[in-house]
Amino acid sequence: MQTATGALAELIVRTTFDSLPSTVVWEAKRRIADVVGAGLAGSQTPVGKRIAEFASGPGKSGHCVIWGSDERTSPAHAALANGTQTFHLELDDVHRTSNTHPGVTTIPAALALAESLRLSGRALLTSVILGYEAQIRVGLAVSPSIFLDRTFLPPGTMGVFGATAATAKLLGLDHIATAGALGVASYVGPLAPFESFRLGAPAKDVIMGWANLSGLHASELAALGFGGPESALEGHYGFCKTVSERFDMDRFAQGLGHSFEILRTGIKPYACCRQHHTAIDAVAALKEAHGLRPEQVERIRHRTFVVASRGADKQPQSVQSAKYSAPYTIAVALAVGRNERPQYSLDMIHDPALRDLASRVEVYPDAELEALYNDKWASIVEITLKDGQVLTARRDLPKGEPEHPLSDAELEAKFLSLATDCVSIERAKAVWEMIFSLDEVSDVSTLTGLLAA
Repeated sequence: MQTATGALAELIVRTTFDSLPSTVVWEAKRRIADVVGAGLAGSQTPVGKRIAEFASGPGKSGHCVIWGSDERTSPAHAALANGTQTFHLELDDVHRTSNTHPGVTTIPAALALAESLRLSGRALLTSVILGYEAQIRVGLAVSPSIFLDRTFLPPGTMGVFGATAATAKLLGLDHIATAGALGVASYVGPLAPFESFRLGAPAKDVIMGWANLSGLHASELAALGFGGPESALEGHYGFCKTVSERFDMDRFAQGLGHSFEILRTGIKPYACCRQHHTAIDAVAALKEAHGLRPEQVERIRHRTFVVASRGADKQPQSVQSAKYSAPYTIAVALAVGRNERPQYSLDMIHDPALRDLASRVEVYPDAELEALYNDKWASIVEITLKDGQVLTARRDLPKGEPEHPLSDAELEAKFLSLATDCVSIERAKAVWEMIFSLDEVSDVSTLTGLLAA
């Protein structure tokens, strides 16, 4: 009987660029642009500077670009740096029903290895699509138990499978070695406890980069014969049982090889935890309908699904914790009307008016909304005004999901707003155009060359 690991390996090995639907390829280009834009912006932050220093330090020599810098390093350390500086902005894509962040845990590793091997854009695109497929399907098997019954950060824990699948494809591993690489990933990948993320600890920022590094090394180890077992996923002592109490391999297998999960990922319009985006959309609807001002508000009640209700800190002390705080995020949405990067700064976090407004937000887990999870990430926002009037709005899915997608024009605007933190508008447009013509690029180092400082 074929194992889940073996079935996934078979898909990775047999899939060619020419076998991929054009819609899937187009979405892969959109995801690469989304990650690269955020990575360029992230390179200019203190987090980006620190991780570039680490990744280019002694013993880490190589020719791969650390985006937005003049440093070069090994493929694995470029993947670590580029994944880290992308993720900490909280602008990377999300697959909601698997609770993964597939772009930031696949694309940096794939692009670094393709750059190192001087592979084509078609090879890169194929590997990215397969990386999405691998980690999303593992996520489907173990979600939501991985964080409801256990206390793991799902995308940090499962991201290694995306990087592994993508790099195994780029290395041209056969079925046995690819299955072995996935087995290695299940063994050496990060198991990320939720506590660092919940508290916004600085270590939070590196977890997606570390998944990239671990995945690339998993493929390299398997290529040299250090493979893991083909029962790595569903085995009695395998990954799924380790990270969850209840897992479903039928969810893993449904449509495998016939549909591509990259089509069901959402792209973020807001610079904070995706779990709070429906609350932002609900507040925006109330502001538009009633012309709300903060001084009118007596209190705010936010009802949501259990995982989102954990982000209830009313007085965050760091940028990282503010991005996970529903009270702060709701206060920003109401007072400022934008939840973009400038609203998640230390100056804004300590603004007395915003802190006062956030103190009036109560967050509650709601049984009705929890029953919809994780097919929907719903929020109900109830705003009680000082005159006693109660205004209510509900949103089940946030903007940017496949059901409410960002248009190509909206995505380009997001990309340019991020990339131009680091490069000129002319360079940013050249990067955008090259990404969307990757199927005609013979050597992706021509793209990564544009990403250097």
